Amino acid sequence: MEKNMTSTNHYRDQIQRATSRLAQLQAREFLDRQRQEAKEKEIKRRDEARRRREVAELVFLACAQDLPDDEIVIALRRHKDALEEERHSGIC
Repeated sequence: MEKNMTSTNHYRDQIQRATSRLAQLQAREFLDRQRQEAKEKEIKRRDEARRRREVAELVFLACAQDLPDDEIVIALRRHKDALEEERHSGIC
């Protein structure tokens, strides 16, 4: 009977160690995923900031920096709409 108890304890210890290793692995994978997501988010934020600087530079290159903001936005939207309309009319 004592041998049976020792065997049971041995299996219980193995299960406990395996469960602990699994929990550690899952925690490590979770942290890796979080780090990757944070890295991707930071890259996206940096890319967007870079693009905003580029667009602002284009306004200066067009000598349009003295125009009121709403006029710049209106002109860009009209141009964008015209391009989209041109693309759609070319399909038909």
